Amino acid sequence: MTQLTAFERFLSLFTNLRPREGYSAGLLCLQAFCLMFSYYQLKVLREPLVLADGSALVKNYATGAQALILLIVVPLFARAYLAASRQEERFHLFRRVMLFFVANLLLFMAAYGSGVAIGVAFYIWLGIFSVMALATFWAYAADLYNPRSGQRLFPLIAAAAALGAFIGSGVTAPIDTVVGHLGVMLMATALLLVPVWLCPRVEGHIPAGSRAPNGDGANAAQPSNLFRGFALVMQSPYLLRIALLVILLNLINTNGDFILTSFVENQANTMALDAESRDRFITDFFGGYIALYTLLSFLIQLFLVSRVYDAIGVRGALLILPIVMILGYAAMALFPLLWVVRAALTAENSFAYSLESTTRHALFLPLQREEKYVGKHTIDTFFFRLGDILSTATVYTAREVLRLSIGAFIGINILLALILLVVSIGIGQRHSGAMRKNLGNLPPVPTRKIDDLQIPVGELTRYSLGEHLFEDPDEGDALSYAAYLGERKQLPRWVRFDALRREFRFEPPAHTRGELDILVIARDFQGLEATVRFRVQLH
Repeated sequence: MTQLTAFERFLSLFTNLRPREGYSAGLLCLQAFCLMFSYYQLKVLREPLVLADGSALVKNYATGAQALILLIVVPLFARAYLAASRQEERFHLFRRVMLFFVANLLLFMAAYGSGVAIGVAFYIWLGIFSVMALATFWAYAADLYNPRSGQRLFPLIAAAAALGAFIGSGVTAPIDTVVGHLGVMLMATALLLVPVWLCPRVEGHIPAGSRAPNGDGANAAQPSNLFRGFALVMQSPYLLRIALLVILLNLINTNGDFILTSFVENQANTMALDAESRDRFITDFFGGYIALYTLLSFLIQLFLVSRVYDAIGVRGALLILPIVMILGYAAMALFPLLWVVRAALTAENSFAYSLESTTRHALFLPLQREEKYVGKHTIDTFFFRLGDILSTATVYTAREVLRLSIGAFIGINILLALILLVVSIGIGQRHSGAMRKNLGNLPPVPTRKIDDLQIPVGELTRYSLGEHLFEDPDEGDALSYAAYLGERKQLPRWVRFDALRREFRFEPPAHTRGELDILVIARDFQGLEATVRFRVQLH
């Protein structure tokens, strides 16, 4: 085993990393960053484009149309996946999907430049892009790493994606002011070509202990057809609950988007702006709104997700977003003001695109491969967009048939969030049982003892533990290290332990006497530990 590079030591501030994982993880982070940067640029543009051609109601109907189109697209996508996965390299499907969407963007640019109204079509297309491109990227990443390595590295890659989303959404409105909608589309197109260029360079740099077994991951990821996916979901109470979770999440989120858009539209109408100023107001509003929740998503993903898992596990993490939703929509009902709606939905989206998203991926860890790939593929496409169809039906029924107010929509979302909380509790219980049953984990083991040390006072002494003091029997797992006095008490200030280099730095003051009982702990990604003790005598 080699030492971590400087770049790998930096990445290790956020997750456990094994030597030689840094290069491939860094490339995947860059791919995720560019993909989400581009997507969020286009996401900011879609709001003024679709509202220029219609209204919040038209936007909601367009969201429902995405789901209907996916009923045709998803089986075709599954066939393309099956064909591409027969090749030895694992990046072919991802590259083909990216090039397909790049070609689509060039057509939109040509139509927009010719004066064609593209708002509704662009809105529908972007929704399909967000499902297919992102799902393909994560399937490609999952196909590269074995389960334990992926479990460690995915939060890091997701953090890079969240950073791309934040920067992309934040810079779009200022860039749009200078280069216009067409210039932003051109920039987004160029960014999508970066993952295409990088993807062949990733696979060969994954170390043997981290990569998925040859042929195994690819074959497991081949969905036979869409109907097989439906059968898997319907036959498994656990998968069926996850599908219901996804439907409810998307239904609430899409309803919330309609509520916010309605408030923004009413605000723009109240201000009596001309067409150009109205477009600028809407672009600036959604640019700032998306930038804020993507920044919060990035910070939550980078600094909070792993700590939440350590404190309350996946089971507890599932409950956080429903509680945030209930509190947020209750605040809207009490104070129906634009800034309150914006604040509540900022909190909702911040947790939805960080903690909740990562937790949904973690729900599939204890399952069989066919359930992970075929079942998850069906849930992440059809059942995800089924929430959009239900939102469209809800909006149409409430507005066109029952003539309900926006306040009624807020009440509907409170009720749905309560149902989501109940569903999340049930999934958490089943996930805990499945983890205990199907996903074993062995603790690390010490390979040798540490000899006691004698060090002089008043001088600097360095001591390295070496590279093979502990080993983890689980393939793809990585260890983190810590050192304490005796029964996990804090080390004195004159003792420093570099956990990444596994090196002690002793510098006892001249008057210090006695000895130290030092405990070295190695901990795997799931918290199992092994310990070694040694004594340091001062003279």
